[in-house]
Amino acid sequence: MSLLDGLLPHGICFAGRPDLVWLHVASDALIAIAYFVIPITLVIFLRRHRTVLSFNWAIALFAAFIVLCGTGHVLALITVWQPIYYLQGWVKALTAVVSVATAVAIMPLVPKLLAMRSPEELEAANAKLAEANAQLKIEAEARQLAEAEVRASLDEVRRSAAELEQFAYIASHDLQAPLRNISGFAQLLEKRYGSQLDGDGREFLDFIHKGTQQMQALIADLLQLSRVGRSKDSSVETLPLATTLERAVAVHAAEIKNRQAEIVIGPMPTLATEHRLLGQLLQNLIGNGLKFQRAGNMPRIEISVEEQGRHWCLRLRDNGIGIAPAQLEHIFEIFRRLHSQDEYEGSGIGLAICRKIAAHLGGTLTAQSEGEGRGTTFVLTLPKLPPQVKAAKAADEPTI
Repeated sequence: MSLLDGLLPHGICFAGRPDLVWLHVASDALIAIAYFVIPITLVIFLRRHRTVLSFNWAIALFAAFIVLCGTGHVLALITVWQPIYYLQGWVKALTAVVSVATAVAIMPLVPKLLAMRSPEELEAANAKLAEANAQLKIEAEARQLAEAEVRASLDEVRRSAAELEQFAYIASHDLQAPLRNISGFAQLLEKRYGSQLDGDGREFLDFIHKGTQQMQALIADLLQLSRVGRSKDSSVETLPLATTLERAVAVHAAEIKNRQAEIVIGPMPTLATEHRLLGQLLQNLIGNGLKFQRAGNMPRIEISVEEQGRHWCLRLRDNGIGIAPAQLEHIFEIFRRLHSQDEYEGSGIGLAICRKIAAHLGGTLTAQSEGEGRGTTFVLTLPKLPPQVKAAKAADEPTI
């Protein structure tokens, strides 16, 4: 714009007084510089400290408002000599819009700003956090110490169990030699002097024979118990479970025929496990079902299986004498017998062997019965993926 447009520069209002002109010029210049320095300082601070705030957009509006204010003072300075009032007016209008927008934007932020913690509060919070971290560190150290003690205890238990198994094996093995001597000399005594013995003598000799036979059976079962999971001959095989059951039943074929027993086997899956040990377990359970029967009763054993998630649940139900509910867990204890030797022969170790085999195979063995005379159901759960295979897969997986 020029004087031809009828507009005069603002400096004419100062009547040519230099002191008044430079007072306004200097004041507007300083104010403009201050306005421009403020947003520049904000930008430098935010970039240097990488500060990320949820109201950066409000800061941006405020910075624009400050820049426009500074621009307004620059234009005021220019109008002292040049009448650019339209440009100055549009800048003022834009400043007004931005200032109103800034005011509207800042109002909702006031509660948030008031809620911000003071330096003293932040320092107290940091102190509490440091205290909590120290406490967590103490707890972590205590937990690590407890875990180390548990590991040491487990190692001691494993060592004791291994020593106990080794002792059982050695003791059982060493006991057989004197037992064979007793049995041998008893047979020799009967052969040479049997005709000279009276009724009591023959009865006493019969007691010796029965005692040595029972002791031999007991030692054999102890050896079997100590060897569970220690034999290198057993390995994981994938075979039809029906095949393993048929082999276990075949062991009792003569007894099944003599007692007219009935063995009912339902549909069976193919199972990956140590089938040699599993066959031993099933053989013992089937033998129990045949042995613990009422006089004159024809044994019947039903064997079924069902899928339960990652396990197979095998059930062997018999129609035998049953078990009192209070004794269901005690029957798995070593040497625990619920009946006398005269009623039912046995060492009292068979079910302990079965449970140990089940645990070695990664499963469980429990018993169910509604009481004496109502039969017993043995429930064997076995994992679809045996522990040996699971451990091998875990070892092959890459660590992160």
